[in-house]
Amino acid sequence: MENTEDMIRMENLIENRLLSATVIGIEWERVTAYFDVRVEFSDEADKTKPLVFYAVNGVYQARAVFRQERISGDIYRLSLNVTNPGNARCIPTGNYSMVVCQENNILAVAETDVPLALKLQECSRNFLYSGKARRKTYAVTFLVKEWAETLPFVMHILHAKNAGMSDIYAAPKKKPTFMSTQKKKFKAKKRKYAFKLLQEMYDHYRKKYRNNKNTVLFLYEANYNMASNLKAVQKRIAERGIDQDYTILEYAWIADMPATYNKRERLEHQRALAENLAKANIIFVDNYVPAFTHVKLDLQNTTIINLWHAGIGFKAVGYSRWGHLAASAPFLAHRVYTYGACGSRQVSHVFAEAWGINSERVLPTGMPRMDKYLNKTHREEKTGELYEEFPMCRGKKVILFAPTFRGNNHPDAHYPFEIIDFEKLYELCGDEYVVLFKMHPWISQPVPIEAYSDKFLNVTDYPDINNLFYITDLLITDYSSCIYEFSLMRKPMLFFAFDEMQYSISRGFHHDYRLAAPGKVCNTFDELLTAIKNKDFEFEKVEAYIKRNFDVIDSNSADRVIDWFILGQIPQQYADEIAARDEEMYRMYHQLSFDALKPVRLLIKRSGEDDAENPDGNSDDAENRSGDEAAGSTGDE
Repeated sequence: MENTEDMIRMENLIENRLLSATVIGIEWERVTAYFDVRVEFSDEADKTKPLVFYAVNGVYQARAVFRQERISGDIYRLSLNVTNPGNARCIPTGNYSMVVCQENNILAVAETDVPLALKLQECSRNFLYSGKARRKTYAVTFLVKEWAETLPFVMHILHAKNAGMSDIYAAPKKKPTFMSTQKKKFKAKKRKYAFKLLQEMYDHYRKKYRNNKNTVLFLYEANYNMASNLKAVQKRIAERGIDQDYTILEYAWIADMPATYNKRERLEHQRALAENLAKANIIFVDNYVPAFTHVKLDLQNTTIINLWHAGIGFKAVGYSRWGHLAASAPFLAHRVYTYGACGSRQVSHVFAEAWGINSERVLPTGMPRMDKYLNKTHREEKTGELYEEFPMCRGKKVILFAPTFRGNNHPDAHYPFEIIDFEKLYELCGDEYVVLFKMHPWISQPVPIEAYSDKFLNVTDYPDINNLFYITDLLITDYSSCIYEFSLMRKPMLFFAFDEMQYSISRGFHHDYRLAAPGKVCNTFDELLTAIKNKDFEFEKVEAYIKRNFDVIDSNSADRVIDWFILGQIPQQYADEIAARDEEMYRMYHQLSFDALKPVRLLIKRSGEDDAENPDGNSDDAENRSGDEAAGSTGDE
């Protein structure tokens, strides 16, 4: 129950006609809908006070507040991320009106412009998620309220499972045997039991260690070992002597346990994971941790920080991929982060969208792994080591070919080497260039360069691509985030995007690829060779990329991570922004009441008189409620 003493009951001033609001346009950018709204003020309206636009459901609850920008005198550009309106959850199922407010007054409910009303279905979106086999959809449908005298704007949200329709012409499915059915049920039950057991273990240990303070856990995937940002922060903690006052833990979780693991070993790993999670009140991760999806963590007393392992590239991940067959479920591990780290405030929204959290909580600490990378002594040391390890590079210009993988994930990761004309590239090298091939670690196929070993070298097994950048004169990549670190070398890049259209459709981009790429984009291998030959790199794009992605370029990122997230010294500006967003969400979810929008006949009933118009006790509002009963739930599967 809400605390009625804190309730703010909005006053309905719609009849005063102080303003009108009309939705005149709708556009989408991945999971964010943009609405152009024309607002017309009356002479009596107070134009000095700001307007607030709420999404209010059929049971008169605000479940989202639109971000806004006034783009002209009477046109507002509103935006709404349907996967995260501010509470790190998808907007719940329901029918939503766009309600315009000023302070605690309701001034209007938005209408729909006639030309837009005729194409609302074209503006609607269905977002597939949870993989092809489970066939689930998050549907956002725009429409107008039926049988109304005007055209009230409605946004209908539905979390839909398989509709149950089948193809009558499809070949009949093979009838499952008793054993296959039991085996399927057993696997599902076993999986459910494993998650339940992990939760029980965590709850047990959390009670045991509930008084733990100053305990920091570095959690990473065993397949990759602890490296990159986590290692840099852990090392800096020791250098500063902070480990004297804090207990430092580390644990490697196993994504896919080897078949050789027996039941006892699997159980021990599960127990150790639960205990380490329970011990810590500060947890650092640098990748997706599946346990966070299935374990209800004590988030009020635990701070979780994601120091993402990659810089910002092009390809969409997480919730930015909604609408693709392999997209994430409505709730997943990324949602639990208290904070995230990035290099620039200008790109914090990119990480926030992918993780499904608020951009105010993604702070520009910089990437700790860059501290060593930018250190002059380290650079000189590694440059010498690289020339010793790869002597063919000495005295030559080095081209580093470092593309990302193709495919959905690790099991089907590959790269189509047949599109590379190795012979033409070899001829182009002449006496000027050598080429290093650094493929994504998920790609198991060897690079077929045996016949060109005097100028080509496969360095895929070299552990740190950043070190290779020191001796690289030209980077050739495609959609990889390695451009993030390489850009700071202020050297040219080329982008071999032979599948630009297909990749854009199947994977999706955060930005317009050609505008955002800090170098020339080539769609064919011949274009790439010509660009190398003519030194046509569009090098001027590099500086613009650096300006957009780096607020500070120094070797102090690990210190900022420690100061802000461990010692609690977040700069006041960012702390205020976080607090303001949290207060906005609390006010909307726990204080605001839009009961004033209810029809009068439901609020005042004449004494001793039945509803003559609705002898069955039904009403238009009751009918509306039937479709919105679930609006108070999260709608998460």
